[in-house]
Amino acid sequence: MTGAGGAAPGTAHLRRILLASIMLAAVVLVFIDSRLLAGFATALLVLYLVLARRQFGFGTWVPVLMALGGLVAALWQVVAPEVLWKAVDRMLFLSALIAMLGTLRSAAAIAPEVHRAGLFVTGQPASRRYLALTSGSHLFGVLINFGGLALLLDLAQRSMASDEAARLPPEAREARLRRMTLAVIRGFSLISLWSPFGFAINAVLIAVPDLSYMSFGPIGFAMSFVFIAIGWAFDRREGRRLRRLGLPRPSPPPRSWTGAVALVAHVLALGATVSLVHELAPLSFQQGLICAVPCYALLWAALSSRAMPGGPASGIGRASRATWGRLSDMGPEIGVFASAGFLPVVLLALIPVEALRDAIAVLGLGPVSLALGMSFSIFGLALVGVNPIVVASVLGAIAAQLGVLGLNDVAIALAIVGGWTAVIGLSPFITTLVICGAIIGRSPATIGLRWNGPYCVAILLVWALMLTTLMLNGLI
Repeated sequence: MTGAGGAAPGTAHLRRILLASIMLAAVVLVFIDSRLLAGFATALLVLYLVLARRQFGFGTWVPVLMALGGLVAALWQVVAPEVLWKAVDRMLFLSALIAMLGTLRSAAAIAPEVHRAGLFVTGQPASRRYLALTSGSHLFGVLINFGGLALLLDLAQRSMASDEAARLPPEAREARLRRMTLAVIRGFSLISLWSPFGFAINAVLIAVPDLSYMSFGPIGFAMSFVFIAIGWAFDRREGRRLRRLGLPRPSPPPRSWTGAVALVAHVLALGATVSLVHELAPLSFQQGLICAVPCYALLWAALSSRAMPGGPASGIGRASRATWGRLSDMGPEIGVFASAGFLPVVLLALIPVEALRDAIAVLGLGPVSLALGMSFSIFGLALVGVNPIVVASVLGAIAAQLGVLGLNDVAIALAIVGGWTAVIGLSPFITTLVICGAIIGRSPATIGLRWNGPYCVAILLVWALMLTTLMLNGLI
C-alpha cells in the first residue's frame, strides 16, 4: 500500500507534520530573529523535500538542482555566513507562503458561493461566455489559485456531458470545450499581472525589496483588461463559423449571480485585511499576507458553515482537515518555491556585479533592451522547463543590484510580470497546463502550443510595446 507520491502512508503523515512545522516556524520568524529556529526549520524542509522527491517532475528538478549547485558554489567560494542565512530565510518564507495560500482553497471548497459563482460563469450564452469565464477564472484564481482553475475547468468539462451539449455536432462540442478551456486559462494567467496574493507579484516584491506594490500593481491591473479584450477578439474570431449553426442558447441557474458578487466581496475583504495588517503592524506586505491569509480562511470556513449541522466549528474542522491532507502532496510546489527563495540571494553573492555592469556597458545594452531581455528570457526559459519563479527571482535580484540608469525597480517588475503572464498558458511544463490537461483530457502541449500559442505571443508583444513606450517617455 502506498500513499501520495508513491510513498508509504506513514511517510505521507510525516511530510504533513514536517510542512506544518515549517509553516509555524516561518510565522514565528516574522516576529523573532532566531538562527537556531531557522536552522531547525531548514533541516525539516530538506527532510520534507527528500521524502517528497518521488513527486518531482522535470519542472521541479531543474530549480532544485540549480539551488544545490548554487549552494556548492557558495561553500566553495566561502560566501559570508550572513548571505547563507538570508538565503535560508527567503527559502523558508516562500515555502511557507505557498502552503499558507492553500488554506484559502480549503475554505473555498466548502463555501456555497463558490459553487454558485462557477455555475453562473459556465452557464452563460456563447456571446457572453468568454468574458464570464475569463473574469470568473481571474476572480477564482485571485482567491484560491490552482483550486479555482481546477474548479472552473471541472465545471466546464461536466457541462460538456449535459443533454444539451450531447446534441451538438462533434465539431461544435470540441470547439466549445476549447473555447471554454482557453477562457479559463487566460483569465487565470492574468493573476500574475497584479494580484498581491499571486506567486508572480510576491516573487517580484521579495526579489526587489525596495519596490512598492502600488508603484506597479495598478499598471498590471489596467493591462489585464487590455489582455481580456485581446483574448475576447481571438474567441470571437474562432466562434464566427459556429454562430451560423444556430446552436441552442444556455442560461445560468437563477440567482447564481449572487455567488459571483460574494467572491468579489471576498477579494476586496481579503485585500483590505492584508493592507490593514501591513499599515498597522511593522510588517512587510508579504509578512502581513502570510499572517492574515490563514486567519481569513478560518473565518471564511466558519461563516460558510454557520447554517450547517455542527455550525462554524464543523466548517473550520473540514477546512483544516482538507489543508492537512494536502500538505503531503505539495513537494513539487515547495521544491520550486524553496529554490526560488534560496538561489537569487546566493547568486548575488557569487556574481561580480561590477564586472557584469561593465560588460553591459561594453555591449551597449540600454535599460529598454535589458527590460525586454528579462521578459523574453522568462518566456523562453519557461518553454524549456525552467519555472518562471526561479528566473524571475534571479533576474529581478540581479537587475535591482546593477543600478543601470533608466532601469528602475518599476521597470524591472513590469518586465518580469509581463513575461511571466505571457508564458503561463503556453509552456507545457508549467503546472497550469498540467492541471488543465489532466482535467479535460488533452495534452498540455496541445492546449498551450497549438490552442493558446497565438494569444500568448500577441500579449507578449503588446506588453513589450507598452513597456518600451513607458520607459522611452520617462513614465516609469
